[in-house]
Amino acid sequence: MAQLITTALTYSKEDATKYFFQPMFVQNPMLADFDVMYGVNGSFKLQKFASLDKITKAEAAGFSGQTGAALTQRSIVVARMEAEASQNGGTFYNTIMGEVLRRGLNKDDISGTVLQEIVSSIFMKGTARDLNRQLWFGDTASGSADYNVYSGIFKNYASLPAGQKLVGAVGALGTDAAIGAFESMYAVIPNELREMWNDVVIEVSSSVADNYRETLEAKGVSEGFNAIVNGIPALKWRGAMLIVHPEWDTHIVADSLATDVHRAIMHVRKNVAIGTDINEVGGADVWYNKDEKENRFRMEYVVGVNYKNDELAVTYISA
Repeated sequence: MAQLITTALTYSKEDATKYFFQPMFVQNPMLADFDVMYGVNGSFKLQKFASLDKITKAEAAGFSGQTGAALTQRSIVVARMEAEASQNGGTFYNTIMGEVLRRGLNKDDISGTVLQEIVSSIFMKGTARDLNRQLWFGDTASGSADYNVYSGIFKNYASLPAGQKLVGAVGALGTDAAIGAFESMYAVIPNELREMWNDVVIEVSSSVADNYRETLEAKGVSEGFNAIVNGIPALKWRGAMLIVHPEWDTHIVADSLATDVHRAIMHVRKNVAIGTDINEVGGADVWYNKDEKENRFRMEYVVGVNYKNDELAVTYISA
C-alpha cells in the first residue's frame, strides 16, 4: 500500500477538534466569511425571501395587506467524503528521525513519538487543500474522481443570470485588462449588490491580480510605488478587497480545467453557503494495524455548497 507520512495518535475529542476541525474550517483563511452551516447530515434547501418594501401607505379605513416577499429555495446537496492514508515507522529507520522510534517489536508504531506534530500537519494540510480545491472546482459532470463528487462554487455560480456571467478573452491578458474586467463587472452588478458594496470582495486568480498590480505600477503614484516595494498585501479596487487565489491557477493548469486561468468573482462572501458535519469530528479515526505494521488514518465528513442569492454575485471567467 502507498505510504503517506501521517500520525498514529489516539485522539481525544479535544485533539480531534484541534487537528481536524480547526484546520479545515475555523483556521482556513480560504473559507473565512463564508456562511458555514455545521451539524449537517443530509442535503437541505436554503430559504431565500425577497426583500419587501413599499408596504407603508397613508392611513385609511379597512385593511389592505401588501404582498411581495416571494420565497426561493436553492438546494445544497451534500456528499460523503473520505481521506485515507497509511505509514509505517520503518520508513524512518536509519534516518535522524529513526532516533525517536520505539524499540523492539514496536519500531513501526509511531504512536506517542515526537513525529506526531509533523505527520499530523502534513496530512491535514493535504486534506484542507483538497477541501478548498473541491469547494471551488467541484463538478459532478467532471470525468475526474478528484472533482466529480459534488458541485463547487464555480459550477453553482454558472446558474447566475446570463447578464451577470461575463466571459473574458482567451489568451494573455493585455494592458489594464484586470481593471477593465472589474469595471465591466461593476457595470452589470444588480442594485442589491451595489447597496451592499461595503461587504463586497473580488476573488481573483493570481493572473488577474498580477495584471492589476502592473496597472498600479505603471501609474507611478503611491499605489504603484507600494505595489513595487511591498507587493500591496491588501489589494483593493474602489474600496473592495481583492482576495487572490494562486491555487486556482495551479489547479486549472495542472488538471486542464479551462483554457485560461483568468477569472474573478465580485460577490458578498456570505452569499456562499457550505453545509458540513465536520464539527462533529466523529469521522476522524487513527489506529495502528499490527498485521500490516502500518499506522492508518481515516477521515470522513459530508460537505456541500451553493449560493443564496442571484443578486449578490457577478463572475468574469475566461473560457
